[in-house]
Amino acid sequence: SYTDVHDFTGDVKYHLGASTIFTQKDGGEMRLCLLPNPSHLETVNAVVMGSVKASQDAMSDVCNTKVLPVIIHGDAAVAGQGINYEIQQLEKVRNFEVNGAVHIVFNNQIGFTTDSRYGRSGFYCTNIAQMNKNLVIHVNADEPELCDYAMELAVDFRTRFHRDVYVDIVGYRKLGHNEQDMPRFTQPKMYEIIDKQKPMYLQYKEKLIAEGVITEEEFNKKLDECNKKLEHHHKIAKSGDFTVTDMDNVSFNKLVSENDNTTFIDEKALKEIGAKIFTLEPDFNAHKVVKKLYEERLKSVEDGANIDWGTAELLAYGSLLADGYNVRITGEDVMRGTFSHRHATLIDQKSGKEYTPLKQILSDDKKHLCTIANSILSEYGVLGFEYGYSLASPQGLTIWEAQFGDFANGAQITIDQYITSGEKKWGKFSGLTMLLPHGYDGQGPEHSNARLERFLMNMSDDYFYLAKDKSARKGI
Repeated sequence: SYTDVHDFTGDVKYHLGASTIFTQKDGGEMRLCLLPNPSHLETVNAVVMGSVKASQDAMSDVCNTKVLPVIIHGDAAVAGQGINYEIQQLEKVRNFEVNGAVHIVFNNQIGFTTDSRYGRSGFYCTNIAQMNKNLVIHVNADEPELCDYAMELAVDFRTRFHRDVYVDIVGYRKLGHNEQDMPRFTQPKMYEIIDKQKPMYLQYKEKLIAEGVITEEEFNKKLDECNKKLEHHHKIAKSGDFTVTDMDNVSFNKLVSENDNTTFIDEKALKEIGAKIFTLEPDFNAHKVVKKLYEERLKSVEDGANIDWGTAELLAYGSLLADGYNVRITGEDVMRGTFSHRHATLIDQKSGKEYTPLKQILSDDKKHLCTIANSILSEYGVLGFEYGYSLASPQGLTIWEAQFGDFANGAQITIDQYITSGEKKWGKFSGLTMLLPHGYDGQGPEHSNARLERFLMNMSDDYFYLAKDKSARKGI
């Protein structure tokens, strides 16, 4: 039927996210979340970091230690995908740092069919870690106890030094890509050796039996229990009855229906907000142009006339902050605004100290609800970061602003794989807002178009289908 065809969507099972509560031996509980990710390798790394940052902010975790980001890579992808360099650059950037991530590289010494000599320039796939002088631990995948120790060391290192750490687990791929390919087409000598290699679990079994740690019977019993558990979860995965994260249960309609949809604000309240955010502190040494701008903004609010874009924008953010919502705006040069229209964060002309007037609305313990932050010169990584932030902060306003609207080109993978399709594929709702300034003002064809047709094409649901009254579909 029309509906069946129209509703057809989804994703391969190993792209789906999951969430569970893990009970430790001492009775403590730890929540473990796996974010969904597409086939575009490594793109989810930025999303993970943003989601972790939002969770830390929600906990008022000043030290950023209560949530641990763990990112899993392949050897070819960690070396080849540019998103890793962008995320690495964010490690110690203000308003983006999460105080370190643990990176696990499953190194099978081959990409899909490409040897390392074609996949990277350096000897190690983890050479990217040299960029920030991060710790790298190389370990043999055939040594499970050493792998366990390497992971403990990595977590301890991150906890103590608040830095990224990489664990390079060097092993091999027993079968081809997706366990279905024919690797001998391209790596005949490697697979001649692999065919003779005894599987790790059998090597470990022989070691434990020789040391008297376990008997053959005990091993076989454990192996049987493990196989049954794997079969059980494989059936669940095939049925589609997977464990979802909390955010999977949030939809736009639910947020709209459960909240007060009143969007207007009382004129008196708006003027009070304007008085707070456009009155500069007496001891702040503002640039004379900015000082005059703020005086004009204050007057326009008091008079209710000549309110320009920048004034209206800051009033809108102020009204959200006054109602207890968090506001986060990042991108290239958003503090001042690419076109010098915003001036949300000001710089003291004598001391160089930063000052964000919007925060005057908030009490000292709520200042973290407002973030106006310049980002690194990146679109791809930063937009992914903010998408992840929006997932873990659904009630707040999260904004990424492009310097020019066409700069969204550099983040197109994030737009296609997450923003326009994440809710349909994975049930992941995001309220992320993208500001794409553009206009026909003589700055070349590329700066005059944010390619809005791409967004319209991605929003390809039939308007009859979206209508609440399904009777509107009759006659199709």
